[in-house]
Amino acid sequence: MLTNVQGWLTSITDFGVTLIVAAVVIDVIFPGFTGVTANIGVIVGKFSEAGLAGFIALLLFAIFWQRRGETPAAPTGS
Repeated sequence: MLTNVQGWLTSITDFGVTLIVAAVVIDVIFPGFTGVTANIGVIVGKFSEAGLAGFIALLLFAIFWQRRGETPAAPTGS
């Protein structure tokens, strides 16, 4: 059951990311149409205001996001 829920959440998250990317493309073609690029600028500004702590938080987020599709390795015990 947990695998089912995880699959649904992954699908929803991937769909959300796809919508964000589409909105960014639309905002580049038609500036100000969706406002997504302005909001991304605000988020990046918040991270930069936090200095080193913001950079570390952004780096950790990027690492966790990159690893989200990986399956954990099975333990190899003797």
